[in-house]
Amino acid sequence: MNINATLLGQMMTFAIFIWFTLKVVWPIIQSDMDERKKKILDGLDAAKKGHEILEDSEKKSKLCLSEAKEKCDFIIASANKQAVKILEDAKNNALVERDEIINSGHKQIEQEVNQVKLELQCKMAELIIYGAEKVLIKSINPKEHANILEKFMKKL
Repeated sequence: MNINATLLGQMMTFAIFIWFTLKVVWPIIQSDMDERKKKILDGLDAAKKGHEILEDSEKKSKLCLSEAKEKCDFIIASANKQAVKILEDAKNNALVERDEIINSGHKQIEQEVNQVKLELQCKMAELIIYGAEKVLIKSINPKEHANILEKFMKKL
């Protein structure tokens, strides 16, 4: 019976050990495991939120970048338009100024030509009067008359 009593004693000791473990030790281990499980789940949730925030930030940055590119393109296009307009205005102003300068040059040349014509007319009149005086002072000799006209023509 020794074997049976020993076996029965070991069974009783084992049952007490299991009962003690389930009542005292297991709740402590279970609470530690639950706490660890909660920390892991919180970490996974935080990582998931972090990935979502990262994706949102990437989308926002791409949107901001595309808006900035559009604004840049608009600014460049308007600057190019303004540059073309400035060049056209400068070209038109230069053409107008060129025409004014040419017209004033033509007017000045015309005035100088008229002035030279007047001076020539005055000189011509003087020479004609001078020639007439010479012809009238001297006798009306055809040879002398021809000589005077030749000299007069050389002066002209």
